[in-house]
Amino acid sequence: MSFIEEGKEGKYEIHKEIEKTKYLASKIANPGPLGLCSFALTTFVMSINSAGSSDLPLPNIVIGLALFYGGLVQLLAGMWNFMVGNTFGATAASSYGAFWLSYAANFIFRLTDFDVPGNPFAVDHAVGIYLLGWTIFTFLLTLAVLKTNGATLLMFFFLNISLIFLTLGKFFLLSEDAKGPNVLTRIGGVFGILSSLMAWYNAFAELITLENSYFKLPVYDLSRKNI
Repeated sequence: MSFIEEGKEGKYEIHKEIEKTKYLASKIANPGPLGLCSFALTTFVMSINSAGSSDLPLPNIVIGLALFYGGLVQLLAGMWNFMVGNTFGATAASSYGAFWLSYAANFIFRLTDFDVPGNPFAVDHAVGIYLLGWTIFTFLLTLAVLKTNGATLLMFFFLNISLIFLTLGKFFLLSEDAKGPNVLTRIGGVFGILSSLMAWYNAFAELITLENSYFKLPVYDLSRKNI
């Protein structure tokens, strides 16, 4: 076989693989609502605890959600976003899925159960640095949704504010005698609840259509395509 024939055969195989990928992508449903719902429910429950609710004084109940719904399911939704060519959705869903898995791992394996002589707030500061990293990541993601739609932008706005206050709550207003989260963490919890509600809104804005319901949810397009 000549080099020319080999080249033609190679191009044909590449073309076949591209067409196969397009076919597979067309057969995969939109994973966006699944990722948003898994993020929303886990964040909602965790934020109720962070807000200082007496009905949820301990975060233990969140661990199951963090492992399976907010963690595993959201991570899978992120992988499926890769398959349909949604780079932003893949990055966001996979990353926040890993966030919840890491949160559960910290809790299950007691990775934050340590003492530093002379620094009673060492664990709080360590968690604060952890949250600071996620705050920076979330802010950078927000820059990528400025021209998408109002509903998505508002969700990220609330999430940014939530993470900022949760981070501050691990560095300031700390007390060895404190019972429950401090005021900064409580504020972060409230904004976390708002973020989770907006995540649900965005999910069902995609799920509820005029084909399956009598109305649809507006998301307020910010792309200005017609300008």
